[in-house]
Amino acid sequence: MARHDEYDLVVRSGSVVLQDGLRNADIGIRAGRIAAVEEGLTNAKQVIDASGKLVLPGCIDPHTHMGIPIKDTWSADDFSSGSVAAAFGGTTTVFDFTVQDPGQTLQASITTRLGRAQGKSQVDFGLHVNITDQPTEHLAEISSLIEKGFNRFKAFTTYKEQGMMMEWPDLRRVMETIGAQGGLLLLHCEDNNSVSSLTARHQIAGHKAPIYHARSRTAEAEALAIEKAAQIAGQSGTRLYIVHISSKLGLQAALRARRQGVEIYLETCPQYLVLDESKYLGKNGHYWIATPPLRRPEDSQALWEAVQDGSIDTIGTDHCPFTKAQKDRHGGAFDLTPNGIPGVENRLAILYTWGVCQGRISLHRMIELLCGNVARIFAIDDRKGSIAVGKDADLVVWDPAPSSLMTAADMHGNADFTPYQGIPQSGGLDCTILRGQPLVRNGAFVGNEVRGNLVLGTE
Repeated sequence: MARHDEYDLVVRSGSVVLQDGLRNADIGIRAGRIAAVEEGLTNAKQVIDASGKLVLPGCIDPHTHMGIPIKDTWSADDFSSGSVAAAFGGTTTVFDFTVQDPGQTLQASITTRLGRAQGKSQVDFGLHVNITDQPTEHLAEISSLIEKGFNRFKAFTTYKEQGMMMEWPDLRRVMETIGAQGGLLLLHCEDNNSVSSLTARHQIAGHKAPIYHARSRTAEAEALAIEKAAQIAGQSGTRLYIVHISSKLGLQAALRARRQGVEIYLETCPQYLVLDESKYLGKNGHYWIATPPLRRPEDSQALWEAVQDGSIDTIGTDHCPFTKAQKDRHGGAFDLTPNGIPGVENRLAILYTWGVCQGRISLHRMIELLCGNVARIFAIDDRKGSIAVGKDADLVVWDPAPSSLMTAADMHGNADFTPYQGIPQSGGLDCTILRGQPLVRNGAFVGNEVRGNLVLGTE
């Protein structure tokens, strides 16, 4: 039993989601870490009553874009506003990306990005290192960055017109280098030849409607790029993480590679589980333009099945919000509208509502997808991803009782639009805690003095 006045904070009497099951317990926190998980902890400096509520590990979003240039504008959330939205969504750690300017070294891109995040993010954050400019000229940096804890890199097989695409021979060299050093490559998979050809065809035909975004960036293009990349990964022994899988065809290509022995991790996003391309046919359909595009209902069904059976490893958001004014500035043209939607605040609610409450997944499977698997894959599970003594006291108190509808008015980022407008939500956030410090309590942000730390990988 704990000593009198031992804890800085006790989260009391909640149903705690542990790796080995659900248990009614108190969580004692000292110096930002979990010091005890047991019943009867008393006389802490501060107590949060979690009676009748679930206590979850702080969620980890593996994929966000805070304040990045897209087309002729910037995503609406910076690290400050985006991290507040994350906290209201039960997320205590986000993984964002560097932006490599032409001629810039990878280390310089990290330094620049840290300048945008440190002292501004109110949740913990990690950085994936984008390799977009002259990739083979920066191979020598990879080893030293991995030694420093920047062990995850990102490449694109499309966006050639933006100067971001990595050609296949260069991708092979990058994979070989990362694989030899034990790093992880995140990859945006769309076959650029297909995307460019179809986009040009619709432009020439004068097609501007939002649905042509989906018709230009097809499931076949996603699958083809995944197949090519997985073949190189298998030959080079590189661990490969496919971001935002959106289609049944893309999923099938990735699972074939996995059966053939490729070490491949798969991420999808809430939008591909609960939305479909019919959004592009409705009023203001361009608000839903993101890349990859929303797909058909049968794609959503295939992804849900993969979420259920363990084939999907993680759920990220690809959070990249824009205001209505930003989305409207080109009249809704599919090829000019900035591609991205908000979501960092909705992920936990969607997985709980449409996954757990509808019987698609268990509570523990949800925690694997939102917490544990991300921590393990990104090599931060020594301190994040589960509730255990010695780990960071990142906690979410979730009230299963309320029911509501998601609305833009209730969101806390800078976007004035949510793609999930009017979607039912079961349960609601009661409290978010970062390293023992409350960020959100009873619907209010209380973490103004709290700042997020940079999280580095341990491999």
